[in-house]
Amino acid sequence: MKRKIFDVLMGFKADVIRSLQQPSIPHDSNKVMDCLEDIDQPKNELEPLALPEDATKESTAPVAKVVSVRPETRYFLIQDSEDDRKIAYTISGDMNGKNILLCLPGLLETKASFMVIHAYFLKFDNCKIISIDFSGRGQSDNIADQEGYKMSLYLSDISRLIKELILVSGRSTQKLTILGTSMGGVLAMYLTQIFGKKIYGIILNDIALTVNWTSLYTLYKSMKNDLGFREVRELAKELSVDERVVSDVQLPGHFDLSYQADVWGMNFHEALEGFKGKVSLIYGSDSKICTKLRVEEAKTFMPHLQTIEVIGAGHPAPFNLQVCEFIQTEMSI
Repeated sequence: MKRKIFDVLMGFKADVIRSLQQPSIPHDSNKVMDCLEDIDQPKNELEPLALPEDATKESTAPVAKVVSVRPETRYFLIQDSEDDRKIAYTISGDMNGKNILLCLPGLLETKASFMVIHAYFLKFDNCKIISIDFSGRGQSDNIADQEGYKMSLYLSDISRLIKELILVSGRSTQKLTILGTSMGGVLAMYLTQIFGKKIYGIILNDIALTVNWTSLYTLYKSMKNDLGFREVRELAKELSVDERVVSDVQLPGHFDLSYQADVWGMNFHEALEGFKGKVSLIYGSDSKICTKLRVEEAKTFMPHLQTIEVIGAGHPAPFNLQVCEFIQTEMSI
């Protein structure tokens, strides 16, 4: 029963409630930029710079070409023996940038939830942002009918994308940071076991190393009250997810990754054992998932953990200016 409740919780409860109670983030990048005018630095008129006399001479030194793009959707092909499918991702920034931020959404979120992040980092050089849709969400393909949505599937898809799209040969100077919201944060922890030191750091959005059973029961009950009269088909359409995702998250086999359970809750400490990279945590002051007690516990387990509290926020924390600046700092930009 506890495992089933956690399956429902990871992204499903929190992300559904947030999607119903908060305004959605615009999908169009131009609209996002319009709504983020307060994030952009003031544009002051600058006096012309005095150039040295030889500055006008033609230079023969090679100039690196910077290829910078605004947020655009691309596709990564997952080739399986039985069924090929596409994973949609949004990419923006310097296509040759060494600082890479990979954004993993909550279970029923899509890559659109990170459009604020894309817009914020457009003003930085040498930085590339990638956010993805898990299978069955947003613009990614659904899985075959005979298969089921589960954590190991998401982890496998992300791992393949990282290996073939991000950590390609000849780019040893890359710095990969993974930002994960709710269930995406749990997946980020498990990715450290696969890629180790190839990951510069992970940033967790309102998910610590332990999730209390009591929190799961409370959120599960509130989810039932809020969504009890909504049809699955209607909900799936509203959230841009496959109808089977909504039902599969409630199955005992959905969370099929290893974890430690005790009388207090589910523990993910082992997923970060041996990881030497940076770990950072964003949490809401009113969160029922990432409570202050669990934040302090995480600090004890990881003395160098950097945290930021978003006052008045529940689960997950929003990407406001304060949070964006925190992410920038944790990426060492």
